[in-house]
Amino acid sequence: MKYLLGSIVLLLAASAVGWLYLDADPARPTPTTGVPVPQFIGQPAIPRPVPDATVPTQHPFLAPVGLNSMHNDAAQSDSYAWAGPLGHAPRVSTRQFHRLAGSCVAQTFNQRGQMIGTCVTPFGVTLVARDPDTLDELARQVITRWLPVGEKFSGGVYFHLDHQDRVLLATNDLAIQVWQLDANEKRFTWKLAQSIDLSTLLATAGQGPHRIIDVMPDWQGNYWFITRAGVVGSIQRDGTNGRVVSLGESGQREGIDNALAVGEKGVFVVSDHAMYRFERAHSGDIVTRWRAAYDRGSAAKKGTMGWGAGTTPTLMGSEFVAITDNADGRVNVMVYGQDDGSEVCKHPIFLADRGTTENSLSAVGRSLIAENNFGYSGPRNVPESEPGLARVDVLPAGQGCSTQWENLSITSPSAVPKVSLANGLIYLYTRDERNPDDLHAWYFTAVDFHSGEVVFKVLTGTGWLFNNHYGSISIAPDGAAYVGMMGGLVRIEDGL
Repeated sequence: MKYLLGSIVLLLAASAVGWLYLDADPARPTPTTGVPVPQFIGQPAIPRPVPDATVPTQHPFLAPVGLNSMHNDAAQSDSYAWAGPLGHAPRVSTRQFHRLAGSCVAQTFNQRGQMIGTCVTPFGVTLVARDPDTLDELARQVITRWLPVGEKFSGGVYFHLDHQDRVLLATNDLAIQVWQLDANEKRFTWKLAQSIDLSTLLATAGQGPHRIIDVMPDWQGNYWFITRAGVVGSIQRDGTNGRVVSLGESGQREGIDNALAVGEKGVFVVSDHAMYRFERAHSGDIVTRWRAAYDRGSAAKKGTMGWGAGTTPTLMGSEFVAITDNADGRVNVMVYGQDDGSEVCKHPIFLADRGTTENSLSAVGRSLIAENNFGYSGPRNVPESEPGLARVDVLPAGQGCSTQWENLSITSPSAVPKVSLANGLIYLYTRDERNPDDLHAWYFTAVDFHSGEVVFKVLTGTGWLFNNHYGSISIAPDGAAYVGMMGGLVRIEDGL
């Protein structure tokens, strides 16, 4: 027996050492293969600012526009007032997060200049503070210790910086949490400032399991949250007077696969069947102001995570809200009036049976940028997704939509397009069609907002660890760009 016990102790010790090794920060550049492919394609950009474009309205309970979330702001506009890299002697640096695979999917920047982000590994979700110049870690905090195998993401992947520069997120333990980055003699630690248990409230909604995707305050400061099981909830900031509703009509339950958007006119949610606008009554009750069903097609398309819209709602000022549908044949940009849900346009993009959008649209004034994700099949597979990037404009007085341009040669498999108003560039993360078909060679790519033409591409690295796999592009106020990828994080900046 003593030999058996001794073997068990040794096994447990070895497992613990192995776990610590795997979960440790390798603190090294992301390994790249030495394949002879072009380091730079194209030419440096000449800034062409977007005329008369305005930034979204500042949310009273969130950090400044451009800096408060993965999609930049409460409107989910994915646009920046400041400039990103222009391609002048670009410098690229990387940092690996996990020894196996760990994608630092979302990054933003607090008012003290630190980079704040979430990194996802097979072992969970971690909140990380970094020095944005060196990519050195300042502090980390585990949010979710295990990701359910086969489940779609939740549990802190989406987060927001609030008006006090604190991180607002939801956990897989069914809690809203607020984390504050504290500094003590140049040492940084994460401190839990607030935690609101939602398990009892969500239990009243019945059918689960309840995986919280996103949480964001409304214009009055109440927290709103959504779950994969199609539950929309609202609760006061002190954790009292909460309400939940389950989406669906005529006995048909609806699910949610995307984040929510918040504007002065309420909270906007897209389910796998319909687009919604909600408000909170004085009593705390959740009021559905309108519901607009869209064409979800006959089945999920190749390259989508669910059957329905793949886009987070994008607010265009206080007039319109936009998504894409999942119609058979050609996918459509759908634009609705925020007031009453009236259909402004159902506008087709990309080729028939070869188009879908699994990422948020980017909004610049009355223009929307959509990318094609059809065919994308995961980080280890060399992407075979269909090309396609389109700019669709809402016509004056909301009299429909028109295609300004459509580029059917550029392929951005899974990165949300980000737009700089200051230099008129759309930033993507792509491969290059001239490279070998079986090669993971990834490029930070700039496209002209006005024409849809590729301006330049900067090689970030080769190998599947450089696949961003839905990791977001972020542009810092100083002009440096960051992309979350399977091997951690890459930084791109102009050298001159």
